[in-house]
Amino acid sequence: MALSRFVLTSDVTVSAGTATGTATGGATTAATSWSELWPVTFRKNQVIWADSAGGTTAEKLLYQAIGAGNLRAYVQGQDDVGHFGLAN
Repeated sequence: MALSRFVLTSDVTVSAGTATGTATGGATTAATSWSELWPVTFRKNQVIWADSAGGTTAEKLLYQAIGAGNLRAYVQGQDDVGHFGLAN
């Protein structure tokens, strides 16, 4: 599969992974995790880009960490309709 848009169907918190410090002050993440030093919360109806194919790249690990049961396919014309700032 290729990189695609998905919509979260519920709130999901991805646990912090194992990060190892580097000599230059950065961090590396183990191939089994997605987030590094702290948990990350994704909110219901949030749109994300991820890859549903198995693998170890960031977009594939994100899909695996959130789980297919918490995602649905993005629908053009439905999920891109903004209602921000509307009032009567």
